[in-house]
Amino acid sequence: MTGSALSREDEILLSDWLSGDETPKETLSLIAMKGFFFGLVAAPEPIETEDWMDMIFGGAAPQNITDDKLFAIISVYNEISEQVYETGAKLPAECIETADFADNFNSGEALNDWSIGFAIGAAFYYESLVSSLADDSEMHQALQMAYLCLSYFSCAGTAQQIAQLQQSEWETFTHTVLEMMPDFIVAYAQVIEQAALASGNYDDDDWNDDELID
Repeated sequence: MTGSALSREDEILLSDWLSGDETPKETLSLIAMKGFFFGLVAAPEPIETEDWMDMIFGGAAPQNITDDKLFAIISVYNEISEQVYETGAKLPAECIETADFADNFNSGEALNDWSIGFAIGAAFYYESLVSSLADDSEMHQALQMAYLCLSYFSCAGTAQQIAQLQQSEWETFTHTVLEMMPDFIVAYAQVIEQAALASGNYDDDDWNDDELID
């Protein structure tokens, strides 16, 4: 394993590059990329580097990415992997609740960025995994709840619909989700592993949650 966390200065340089003119406008922000990697590293089977690298840039990675930028991106990947499987996963420090709860859903807000990134990363496997479980099973419900909580801030309209389904005021339910997020972040990889094993498409011999990209 290579746990090579970037310095704060290097993170700023990477963040500026991701949002700059050298990358496509659809490129994920650094916070969104951290959410993306969080969803990605829990995948029940390996995902090719070129596939997830393209998704960071909206579907097609630039051809002229320099080695230092690649190293920085993979360092963030490894840092998130280490958090998930060893030191304890958590939201980035920037993901702080705004004074007005609805502002958390605005484009550019940290919680919105992180949740969008998470949803993109989890899209590699979530639909196929949840559809492989019986609708009335506890595992199906646990997987859905984890996904809905962690992707909650990616879309205000969807969040409002979820709150309505839960027969709750949107603001009240949003605060409830914020309270639940830390626990779901800690447990997410385990939920995915249990769901994958329950689906019958994977077994313990196939599972390798220590494999990181060097």
